Amino acid sequence: MKLKFIKFNIIYKLIGYLVIVSILPLLIFAVSSYDVVQETILDLTSGYSSQLVNNQRDYLQLQLQQVDNLASRIATIDKIGEVAARTDALNEMKRDAYDDLSTQAEIRQNLNLYSSLKGVASIDFYTAKGHRFYVGETLSEPEVNKYVRDTMYRTALASDGSLQWLSVGNKLYPASDSEKLLTAYKIVWRYSSETQLSEPVGMLLINCSTSYLFDHFSKVDLGRGSYMVVTDADGRVVYAPDKKIVGQNMPESLANWLKSGNEKSALHIDNRDYLVSLATIKNQGWHLFGVIPQETLLAPMRRLTQLVGLLIVLSSIIILLASHLFRRNMVTPIQEISKGFRRIQEQKNDLVEHLPVPASRDEISELVVWFNAFIDAHKMRLQYEEELRESQYKFASIFQQAPIPLGLVRIENGQFVDVNDVWLAQFEFSREEIIGNTSFELNVWVDLNERQAMLDQIKQTQATRIEVRQRAKSGRILICILSGRPIKIHDERLFIFSAVDITRQRETEKEIQEINQQLESRVQSRTLKLQETNEELYEALESLKLTKGELVRSEKLAALGSLVAGIAHELNTPIGNSVTVASTLHDDTRDLRRSVKEGNLRRSAIETYFDIIEKGTELLLRNLGNAHDLIASFKQVAADQASNQRRSFDLKETIEGIMVTLVPMYKKTAFVMTSDLAPGIKMNSYPGPLGQVLTNLVTNALTHAFEGRRQGTMRLTTRLIDETHAELVFSDDGLGIPAENLARVFDPFFTTKLGQGGSGLGLNIVYNIVTSVLGGTIQLKSEVGVGTCFIITLPLTPVALEALTQQGL
Repeated sequence: MKLKFIKFNIIYKLIGYLVIVSILPLLIFAVSSYDVVQETILDLTSGYSSQLVNNQRDYLQLQLQQVDNLASRIATIDKIGEVAARTDALNEMKRDAYDDLSTQAEIRQNLNLYSSLKGVASIDFYTAKGHRFYVGETLSEPEVNKYVRDTMYRTALASDGSLQWLSVGNKLYPASDSEKLLTAYKIVWRYSSETQLSEPVGMLLINCSTSYLFDHFSKVDLGRGSYMVVTDADGRVVYAPDKKIVGQNMPESLANWLKSGNEKSALHIDNRDYLVSLATIKNQGWHLFGVIPQETLLAPMRRLTQLVGLLIVLSSIIILLASHLFRRNMVTPIQEISKGFRRIQEQKNDLVEHLPVPASRDEISELVVWFNAFIDAHKMRLQYEEELRESQYKFASIFQQAPIPLGLVRIENGQFVDVNDVWLAQFEFSREEIIGNTSFELNVWVDLNERQAMLDQIKQTQATRIEVRQRAKSGRILICILSGRPIKIHDERLFIFSAVDITRQRETEKEIQEINQQLESRVQSRTLKLQETNEELYEALESLKLTKGELVRSEKLAALGSLVAGIAHELNTPIGNSVTVASTLHDDTRDLRRSVKEGNLRRSAIETYFDIIEKGTELLLRNLGNAHDLIASFKQVAADQASNQRRSFDLKETIEGIMVTLVPMYKKTAFVMTSDLAPGIKMNSYPGPLGQVLTNLVTNALTHAFEGRRQGTMRLTTRLIDETHAELVFSDDGLGIPAENLARVFDPFFTTKLGQGGSGLGLNIVYNIVTSVLGGTIQLKSEVGVGTCFIITLPLTPVALEALTQQGL
């Protein structure tokens, strides 16, 4: 049985190559970079955590050193030693209270000198016979385990005199369950003049709270999931994140790690690896551990691994897609070409056909084209050989049947060897006239310089492609593209060429140039017409601007007319009341005069007349005063709106006058207006346009904001922003403006009441007056169902403007 081996064709080679150059380097990079980055992260984190732990060690060592310094300072005070000796010489009942107070004061005074020493809970001083001096935050002295105290005393006597520390797990104060204490103790010595020796007179105990250390170390941040552990010389926990284990033996995992002596090894707890940094206070035997979970440090590495995996998957997909495209666009055509050559070699020429040319413009498509050309040439060669054997012609039939004019010339003497029928038809010669003659003899060249240029090209590139002019037998000049190259046939050097007639093409190009010129003239003509059209459009625009100005003036006059009608209606009431009172007074005066003439005048009638006169004149003055105020406000507002003159005015007084004239617009409706006007705002501006702004805002609110509502409130407020600007806010609690209309409300002729009396110019006039005449800005805020707010910022003294008539106002 014959074994079939896998044939590694170009597709598998390509896939293997792509894997080698893309995925394999990516894997190598991922593996190497993973190790490098992991080691770098661990080294950097180890260095950072070690530095941080060392800093905390230095801090703790400084605290312990200060406790040592405090103990040494207190132990060297002669007064304390003398008090201790004197107290031991007396019994407990004869202790001097002054000695107690002075000793406590001396200890407290020395403690105050160490202001940077934190966490000292209390200080105990025991004499050699057990008498106690206590300095603490409370007056009550906590109970002491005498056995532990005596053990401490013996340990201190046996030491070299340095400060000793009681393990945090040993309870010196049995009743203190809420807080663990660190106790430092030291023997107090006193020089005896009798024995000429230093004798121990007592023991000093400094009690430090572990809560302070807990608060301090809890603030140390080693990273997420990391923590610190501090142990004393006996291996008891001084600090841990869990306050409950303070005083217990250090965790077994840390103890084993410490015994191993390899500070670079990882700590394994609950199947997790931790990076441990160690700092030791050598003279005390205390240890500080910084424990950091490696999975927290290596979290970026997991993301790197996922990213590399994703890149590998994407690379594999791209490789497969590229292999598929490569197979379809490159391998398949090459295989078909290989099959074609194999059939040619097997002389199965009838099975060799043209291959479809790929759509891509690359070397494969060019190879297919050349293969097809080779197939054609091969078939022509076979045909030529067959015809050569039969007819002994020097040219194959393919040469004669070519659709382009072809010729063959001896390079040695320039004589024509053969030309095809197309060439003969193009140049109007017969074959007998051509064979054996040269182009000079046939007078084909119109310009011999063109022939020389062709020869120069052949010398340089062994080929030529040049545009020349040649002459037909009839004398007709032809413009041809002459292409050719030297060839060798039967050891004879020949020059094969084609002369493609492009005379018609050049004539067409000339016609196209003429057409382009005609098009340019047409474009110029249409440009002139377009300019005329633009001028007409400009005139129409100017006419539209004039129309807009007329509409604006009409809107202004309409607002003024509404103002006049309202004021007239308001004046009708006080004037009518005044006429009624005056007619009543007239009738009563006439009746009194008649009574005087008739002689029947009574005292009661005179008193009644005087009462009527008093009340009537009071009513008359009140109504005429109201009419006078209305007329004064109307005169000022009307004068401002009619003249548009700039003047100095008080903003509050001017707006109040304007509001008086606006009352008739909503007086008989359920709508109200409230105001909050800041006093003392002086302006040098245009009160007339300002009044028109307020009139249009009120009109707009009454027309649009409260449509379909039974009640509503308009509010007008002013305030001084700074030394040069004031703010005017007009708001309502009406329907609000839809969001799609907010950007268009200030556009001219935009209205939601088209055909219902709305001109679409009210808010446009407001915008133009505020931004142009008053030199300010206006902002719009609105929410459907909540209301609308116009915020107007005005300069107290706007820049001088051109004539208002130019603004169409």
